[in-house]
Amino acid sequence: MKPAINILLYGIAALLLFGCDSNQYQVVTGSDGALYRFNKKTGELSMVLEDKKTVRPDKAHKSAEVLAKEDDSLEKPADWKESRYPGKNLKVRLETVWRENKLCYRFSSYPYKSLEKMFEKKKQDYVYSLMKPGFTIELVDKNGFMVKEIRINIWNMTKVPGKDKDEEELVMNSQVDCTRQSYQSIGGYTVKWLLDPDLIEDEK
Repeated sequence: MKPAINILLYGIAALLLFGCDSNQYQVVTGSDGALYRFNKKTGELSMVLEDKKTVRPDKAHKSAEVLAKEDDSLEKPADWKESRYPGKNLKVRLETVWRENKLCYRFSSYPYKSLEKMFEKKKQDYVYSLMKPGFTIELVDKNGFMVKEIRINIWNMTKVPGKDKDEEELVMNSQVDCTRQSYQSIGGYTVKWLLDPDLIEDEK
């Protein structure tokens, strides 16, 4: 009789375990004798069969309502710390939001007057106008590992009025593909300045 009960319990556990993608989950037996379901993609571990006797419902899946609230919070703009070009009068800032598997960003470089020499050279030098000076934004997690890279050509940026009424700035407003998990892992960013320092105004 006891073997039959065990078979029944294992059958129920199997239904709970393999109702989803079997490649994503793995059955694990803990040191306490209980059965767990291990999610290979997220690292979540949920008990399915306690001490091989009691079957527990899977609590690993989040409700649609919870996921919707998480998405709403991701759509609130994140204003990242300002970054400065060493020794030059040039700063950049980054703002991001996430929606529909897209990382939407607004990247600003200012003041515009510090870059005027570059645009003057572009008008006068055809070869220089074909080059792609600009910035590489590296979005990294809290441990410094790369999450997403964004390259911006300064010729594609738009000149707009800045926050300071007496100054103008360059802006790139665009988006790139990005999963929710990747966006949530972002902890900061670094900027690679792909610019000729001789054409940038010195720091005052």
